Amino acid sequence: MNVSTFTRLAGLLLVAGFFYSCGSSGANLDELIANNNYQKALTEIDSRLDENPSQPALYIQRGEINAELARETDPELRAEFYTKTADDFNSAIEYDASESQLSTIDSLRQQYWKDEHNAGLRISENEAVSERYQRSEIHFQNALILRPDAVSSYRNLSVAQFNLGEIDEAITSLETALDYADEPSAELYENLGYLYLEKGNPAEAAQYYELANTNMEDDLNLAFGLINAYISNGNSAEAANMLETLVDENPQNANLRNVYGTQLYEITSDILEELKTAYSDNNSELTEDLRAEAEEMGQEAEEHLIEAFKRDTSNTKYLESLAVFYNNLASQYLALTKVSFENDRTALRQKAYTLIDFAIEYYEKLIDIDPNNDEYGDKLEVLKKLKERQTVSANN
Repeated sequence: MNVSTFTRLAGLLLVAGFFYSCGSSGANLDELIANNNYQKALTEIDSRLDENPSQPALYIQRGEINAELARETDPELRAEFYTKTADDFNSAIEYDASESQLSTIDSLRQQYWKDEHNAGLRISENEAVSERYQRSEIHFQNALILRPDAVSSYRNLSVAQFNLGEIDEAITSLETALDYADEPSAELYENLGYLYLEKGNPAEAAQYYELANTNMEDDLNLAFGLINAYISNGNSAEAANMLETLVDENPQNANLRNVYGTQLYEITSDILEELKTAYSDNNSELTEDLRAEAEEMGQEAEEHLIEAFKRDTSNTKYLESLAVFYNNLASQYLALTKVSFENDRTALRQKAYTLIDFAIEYYEKLIDIDPNNDEYGDKLEVLKKLKERQTVSANN
C-alpha cells in the first residue's frame, strides 16, 4: 500500500470514527423500557433527537415514559411529567406523525386523561371533606394537562374548587369549559350563573341564567337561580314577571307564592316612594294614579302572602312574611301622611292603622310560637304604641 492510499484510508477511518463517537450508543430502547430503566431510555432518546429531531416515534416513546414516571409519583407531583408528555405528543404531531402514529397519540392521551379524571371521581367519601376535594382538584388538574379540551374535567374541577371556597377559580374553570364546548349545555350556563351569584355579582349571574334559555316552567332550579339573580340585583319587576308565570303553573307551591308576594311588595314600596315624590312636587294627577296603583299592587302582594301561609300554616317563615309585610307597609303609609295633600291625609292614615292592626295580629301569632324571641316582642310593643296613639288622637 503506497502512502497516498494509506493517507486516504486513514482519513476515512477518522471520519467514520467522528460520526460514530457523536452518534447513538446503539442501546436497545425497547429493552431499556421493558426493564423500567427509564432514565437511560430518556438519555438515549434525547441523544437520538439531538441528532435528528424529525422522529415522531421517539417523541411518542418519550411521552409514554414520562407518563409512566408520573404514575409512579404522588398526584401532586405529576404535573411536570404530564406536561412533558403533552409537549412530546405535540412535537410528534408537528414533525408530521403518520396516521398510525396520530391514532396512537390520541389513544394514549385519552387513556392517561381518563385515568386521572376517573381518579378524581373516585376519591373516597370517607375522607375529610377538605382533603377529598383537594385530592380530586389535583387529579382533574392533571387530567386537563393531558386533554385541555376536556369539558367534563373542567366541570368537575369547578365543583372541587367551589367546595374548597375557590369561587374565582371555579368560575375560571367553567368559563374555560365554555370556550371548548361546541354546544354549551343549559347546565353549564346555570352553574356559571350560580357561581356568579355566590360571588355577589347578580348582573353577571342573570346573564348566564338567561343564556341557559330553557323552559323555566320545566326547570324550577334554573328558574329560582335566575329569580334570585334578579332579586339580588334589585330587579323586582323581572323577578315578579317570572314568578307570575311559575305561580300560574304551580299554584300549590307555597314557597313560590311567598317569594312572589314579597317581590310584589317591593314593587309596591317603589310605587309609594314615587307617590311621596309626587306629593312633594304637588302633582295631583300623578298622585291619584300612583295611589290607585299602590293599592292594587299591595293587595295582590297580600293575597299571595296569605295564600302561601294557607298552604303551609306550620311554616313560621310565611307567618313572619305577613307580619313584616303589614308592618313595613304601615310605616310607608304613615310616612306619606307627612307630605300628602290635606284631602288625602285621613284616608292614608286610616290605611296605615288598618295595616298596623294586621301586623299586631301576626306578630302576636309569632310570639305564641316563639315567646322568647325578643325581636318579635320589640316589634309588637312599637306597633301597640302606635295603635294607642291613634286611639288617643281619635278620642281627642
